[in-house]
Amino acid sequence: MQMIGIDHPNVLGSLEVLQDDEFLYSVMPYAKGGDLFGYVVNESRGEEGGMEEDVARYWFKQILEGLYFLQSKGICHRDLSLENILVDDQHCLIIDFGMCLRVPYTSRDSPTKITDVTHGLSRRLIRPQGTCGKHNYMSPEIFENRDSFDGFAVDLWAAGVILYIMLTGFPPYDHATLSDQRFEIIVGGQLMEQLRTWDIHLGETAGGLLQSMLQLRPSDRLTLAQVMDHEWVTNPNVRAPEPAEDPY
Repeated sequence: MQMIGIDHPNVLGSLEVLQDDEFLYSVMPYAKGGDLFGYVVNESRGEEGGMEEDVARYWFKQILEGLYFLQSKGICHRDLSLENILVDDQHCLIIDFGMCLRVPYTSRDSPTKITDVTHGLSRRLIRPQGTCGKHNYMSPEIFENRDSFDGFAVDLWAAGVILYIMLTGFPPYDHATLSDQRFEIIVGGQLMEQLRTWDIHLGETAGGLLQSMLQLRPSDRLTLAQVMDHEWVTNPNVRAPEPAEDPY
């Protein structure tokens, strides 16, 4: 969090760190709006789904900007969720870096050496680190905890789940495994058909973005740059939600 700092409006870093004989203190900016999950609940349209697309787009673009900043620092979050995104006034901030990892890179000077993003040439996979995060947001490779994984692809999967929940009002699956029928249908390419059977009708571009992000194989998922350039994200129809009352 010290490395992240407070220079980006969509990532909550640390203002100051202090230490005494017993404790380490991290002083962080105050975000007074609660978490983004609460906004999804408030904006939900009941049986018709979650947020309106233009409101969801307002928040999602900010989440992507926060992810872009983290990736530029060579960081994967691994616990991205609506509950780990706080709201302050009309902007949101990614928080809770207890599960994050520094992504390894191949050194520019020697292909046999590992370094970080500042001195790296190409991103490398990360050895299994155990399952972590919330099951509703966990990617299949983290759930399996068997093969080396791409830290950026893990966060993009969670971002896809976040968008799914914002647009529908409920999570896409219980566990990211083919034994979960809803998960199997989604990674089988039938996401839109599944939603239509529940009488939830998303725009084709929104559904296409979700389907492209929630791919079983990490290499098949859209990259962050591709998501940010997707026509649903770049659509100029963006609407901020009504300001929430200050609970204090």
